[in-house]
Order: sequence, then C-alpha cells, then structure tokens
Amino acid sequence: MAILKLPRLWAAPLGRTAAATAIDVTAGTAADGLDAFGSEEAPSVESQTAVEPPMQRAHHAAAVRASAAGKWLLVILLSAGAAVAGLIAYQKRFPRAASTGNVTIETTPAGLEVVLAGKSLGKTPLTTSLAPGVYEAKVGAGPDARTVKLSVTAGVSIVQHVEFATAPSPAAAAFGGLRVQTEPARLPVTVDGVARGAAPVAIDQLAPGEHQISVKTSSGVVHRTVTVQPRETLSLIVSSAGAAAEPGVVAAGWISVSSPVALQLREAGKLIGSTESDRLMLPAGDHDIELSNEELGFTAKRTIRVTAGKTAATKIELPNGTLSVNAQPWAEVFVDGERVGETPIGNLSRRIGSHEVVFRHPELGERREVVVITAGKPARVGVDLRKK
Repeated sequence: MAILKLPRLWAAPLGRTAAATAIDVTAGTAADGLDAFGSEEAPSVESQTAVEPPMQRAHHAAAVRASAAGKWLLVILLSAGAAVAGLIAYQKRFPRAASTGNVTIETTPAGLEVVLAGKSLGKTPLTTSLAPGVYEAKVGAGPDARTVKLSVTAGVSIVQHVEFATAPSPAAAAFGGLRVQTEPARLPVTVDGVARGAAPVAIDQLAPGEHQISVKTSSGVVHRTVTVQPRETLSLIVSSAGAAAEPGVVAAGWISVSSPVALQLREAGKLIGSTESDRLMLPAGDHDIELSNEELGFTAKRTIRVTAGKTAATKIELPNGTLSVNAQPWAEVFVDGERVGETPIGNLSRRIGSHEVVFRHPELGERREVVVITAGKPARVGVDLRKK
C-alpha cells in the first residue's frame, strides 16, 4: 500500500496534535509491513492499537477532497485563460475582412445636400461608410437634383464627383450689364436720365434694349446710345478728346474677344476690359490690344480694326504646356475625360489652363485632382492612392 503523509498544514485545522500525526504515519508504514526505508518488520503492538477516530477521518477525507477540487479549479482557469489568449492571437494574425466600403461625394459647387434612402447624409463634400452593394443617392434639391449610382465594395474607397452647371436664375437671365469708363476718369455719368456717379460705373441689372448714356466733360456733354442684350455685359469707353468735333455722331464700334480662359485687355498700357465682357466699345479705327493672363504666364498682342457701328470679333488660341503625372502604387490616368495611359506619364502636351486629372486603381478606388498648366514651366501632379 502507498504511504499517506499528511502535511502539518492540515493537522491543525482538524484538531490533531503532533503526536497523533506521528502515530498516523507509523501506523501507515506498519500496515504495509515496511519501514520508512522499505525493509520488512513485524508491526508493533503500539502501531496496531493506534487507530484514528472516525470524526478525524471524516475531516481528513473532506480536506483531501477540497484540495483535489482546488487543483481541478486551477486547471480549468488556466485552460480557459489559454483559450482566450489563443483566440486573441488568432484574431491578430487573421483579422476579420472589412465589411464596409468608404464613399466620398464631392460637388461643384460644394454645399449640396446628399440624401440616401430618404435620409440626409449631410452636405458635400462628405465621406461615409456603406455596406457592399449598389445605392442610388440624390444630390442637390429641386429641379436641378441628380441621382448618382454608387457601387460599394468592401474595403475599397471611391470618390464620386458631380458637377452642376451654374446656370443663371430666370430673374437674372432677363437682365444685362453695362460698364462705363471715361478718359479722363471720374467724369459724371448719366444713364437714361438717372445720375449714376463718377466713372467707372457698373450696372449689373439693366433691362435689355436701347439706353442713353451721357458723360459730362470739360467741353460739353457726350451722348451715346447703346443696346444691351440679355445675359451680356456691355463695356463703353467715352473719351472727352474729339467729343466736340463731331457732336451727336457715334463714331465707335465694338470688339468681341473669345478665349478658353479669362484674359485682360490693355491698350497703351491701360486696362480697357476683359474677355469676360461680351463686347467692348471702342472708337472707330485701329487698336493695338495686349491680351494677358498673369496666372498662366500668357501674353499676346493683336491689332484690331474697329468699324463704326459694327463688332469686330477676334478668337485667341492658347499655346500648349507640358504635364507630368504619377501615382503610388500606380493608376490609369484620364485628363478632361480622355484616357492618356498609366502612370508614370511625363511631358504630356495640353493647352495651358485648368484641367481635371482622374486617377483610377482597381482596388484603391478613384481620385480627382485639378491642375493648372502654365506657359512658363511644366506642371506636375502626383497622388498616393494608399492614403485616404
């Protein structure tokens, strides 16, 4: 039989003395017929008569069972802890795949409301997360609102740009504009008998049709008759020089300059208008006009002959500049809607001015940038599609 040795730690709670514990150990050894070193000897009379009382045996057995239960509880807790640690390590090693995609909606102009499934998401520009699928979002309000289809893929970010035409309101479309400049400046101007102050004078809402312009000069009053068209701005320059030579005779015409970008017009170093005006009134004769756009580094000169009562039209062709495009890791590139290849792209020839560049990647989505190409130096644009 196995030798049962009870530690002294259990002896005190059970009410046993040191002597009783010693007797128990001796009794256990004698019952096996072996001493502490494994040699056989006959049991002593004292060993045979030393029997543990029933109550002490019961407490002893309870203590043994409690100790065993504690060990099993410790094993269970350690096993549970190991399982939780293993689950955390597994999740770190194999993270759950993204269950949503990101959608960014931009508009020109900005500040338009976006509605999805009857719920407002806010005003542009905005970014939101959606579950994978195909959605229809309403951008803007009223008759100009548009429906945009969004294809969302898990873990992918897309950018949707919507451009709205800035059409004038019906009320604004019914009016035209007038700009009056004088040589010299600060001469009093009257329009249809109403004093408008000293030149230069700007009237933005003027009814279409003929209007009488009067400018008071040192030598008298100069009268001009102009015709204003809806949604057009007419520029009139009145010079006091030679006004008295032919009083009442309109010896002037107009010039109309069209350009893909806004250009300023100067004559003899003085600003006389810009291409944003539909027509500019000038005295009849030849005029050396300088056209420029400082931002684009562009300057050109034209000699325009003005005929009395007629409009001389001139069209300006802008030169090309160069554009270099790159993206990380890579992307298809579209310039003003035309596919031009995959990055990197260098020395792409395009007309000077603003251009929209679209980068597309099958996994990283789409990015839009606006780049200005100038006549002075090459333009460069680059994006990192890995950064949102």
